[in-house]
Amino acid sequence: MTPRALAYLLFTLLLALIFAGIIAYYFNRKRYERVESPKHRMLTDDDPPPGSAGGEREG
Repeated sequence: MTPRALAYLLFTLLLALIFAGIIAYYFNRKRYERVESPKHRMLTDDDPPPGSAGGEREG
């Protein structure tokens, strides 16, 4: 194997490992929960439903 072919092979393997690391980091369960939890917290309904105590005016 020539030095040029070996360098090409090593560079390709290095890029593949970097790509696999990025994928593993992105799809990590802890990271996913940390990123998605504010979205779910924002969507929860904190206001009392209409018709509950003190929510309606009598008239």
